[in-house]
Amino acid sequence: MSDETTPAEPVIPEPAKKSRKPLALGLAGALVAIAAGGGIGYAVLRHQSDADASKAQPWKAPKPTKTGSYGAQSGGSHYGKLGKLLLPVPDDYVPGPDVAEFGNDVELSGKQATALMKDTYRGLSKKERQSAEKAIDRLYIQGIGMRTYSAYGYAGDGEEGLSVEIRIVQMKNKKAASSATEFYTAFAKASGLYRKGPKIAGHPKAGCFLPPKDTGVDLDSMYCQATEGDLLITFNATGTTPFAKDTAADLLKKQLDRVQDPGEAV
Repeated sequence: MSDETTPAEPVIPEPAKKSRKPLALGLAGALVAIAAGGGIGYAVLRHQSDADASKAQPWKAPKPTKTGSYGAQSGGSHYGKLGKLLLPVPDDYVPGPDVAEFGNDVELSGKQATALMKDTYRGLSKKERQSAEKAIDRLYIQGIGMRTYSAYGYAGDGEEGLSVEIRIVQMKNKKAASSATEFYTAFAKASGLYRKGPKIAGHPKAGCFLPPKDTGVDLDSMYCQATEGDLLITFNATGTTPFAKDTAADLLKKQLDRVQDPGEAV
């Protein structure tokens, strides 16, 4: 018997062939919702087997050999406070805007993080919401860390106005974390509407996408997601046009390098 919940293959929606602009706006909102929910797409969770999940036991991580206040051992289990695992505010950046009522640098317990993720699905019907909440319980969330960053570069350097939010969700169900990232990437690609974002050097499974181009708007965004062992990392960046996507990608690389599983290094 497997000691982890094994999510079924996600069902990827087929993009419509008509009315592409309304569809683009709807899918852009869906991608943001997936990222804002800590990276756990409901479309992934709903296809898990209730029968198998009811028998599954939480994954028990081996005790890591600690070589510092935070880190990862081969196999992907991380130790240390999530605030330590989050990238510190880099040079030329300052703490960014608050994340809802939580401030711009916060760690939440597993109970708080679970409640926050469940709140993402409050707009669903009662039946769907209950199904999503049960699936979230099976993730065995241990906590979430959130931090925001704002660049204060000079006008014209491509960084002015860049604002970034990084979230790290730690969970015992590593397969669910990995499947969520796979769904995120597949969903964006299957739509045929998102602009492909930059690749993250050393992290080929990280997925970055930009929403459909909206002419006449001087703001742009990029949404990314990656999995490192028992950590699910979401990265959302917004800035003025021309959007500094390479600068944003470099910031994500630094975050992923910080928590990379030594057994998965490329």
